[in-house]
Amino acid sequence: MAAPWGWEAPGRALRGLAWLGQEFAADWAAQDLRAALFQGLLLWLGLSLLGIHLAWRLYGGRVSGLCCRPGTEPNRAEPGPAASLPRAGPPPRDSSSSEAVKTHRE
Repeated sequence: MAAPWGWEAPGRALRGLAWLGQEFAADWAAQDLRAALFQGLLLWLGLSLLGIHLAWRLYGGRVSGLCCRPGTEPNRAEPGPAASLPRAGPPPRDSSSSEAVKTHRE
């Protein structure tokens, strides 16, 4: 009994990917400048991520303190400290309040 065509397609796809990988490796070996640029950029990315990680470990508490209200701990269920910041527009009009709402223009 012949194998169904469904099992043949993944084999062809894997062989095609293997061939593509071999072609890429051969092209890569022929292009020394491209490999050097890739390695340099990869090293730069790694050092940048390491620097960000170290800076966050050193100054993360201070940055969080600037973003959170004093005396309160951030609620992990909320989206973040930006949710507790006031809106940029005027406050909503409350019909039960009889006093006038002042804006920054007054």
